[in-house]
Amino acid sequence: MCKVLIFGCIAAVILMTAAHGAPLTEAPELSPAQKEEYLKASIRDLELLKNIENNYLDFYTPNDKQECNHKTLECYLKELNVLIQDSEGEDHIHLMNIKKNLQDFKVHGSSKPTCKKCEAHEKKKFPEFQQELSSFLQSLLKEML
Repeated sequence: MCKVLIFGCIAAVILMTAAHGAPLTEAPELSPAQKEEYLKASIRDLELLKNIENNYLDFYTPNDKQECNHKTLECYLKELNVLIQDSEGEDHIHLMNIKKNLQDFKVHGSSKPTCKKCEAHEKKKFPEFQQELSSFLQSLLKEML
C-alpha cells in the first residue's frame, strides 16, 4: 500500500512538472558565436526602446557589472518582466526578444554571497534603466571578445 502511494505521488509530481512546462532536460550550451549574436540583438532591441513612454514605473537598476554578472542579469530579467506586463505593440515584441535572448545566459545558483539582492539596488526611471542595461550588455559582449 505504501509503495503504491509513493509511486502515485512521484507520478503526480512528474506530470505536474511536464504540464507546467518546466524543462525536463537542460538546454544545450550556446556557442560563443550564438552568445555574441544574442547580446548584439538584445542591444539593438534595447536601442529601439529608447523612446518608450514609461515615466510612472521605477525599476531596480543593478550596477554590479564586474563581480556579480549572473545576479545582475537575473535582476534585469526580473525588471524586464515588469515592463513586459506594462507594454504593448512593437515595444512588447522588442522586450520579449530581449528576455528570450538573455534567458539563455542565466546560470542558476552561481552568484556570490556578497552580491546584492535585486531589491537592494537603486530604483530608476526607464531611461536610466535602459542605459544601465545597455551598458551591462556591452560589458558582457566585451568580455566575450
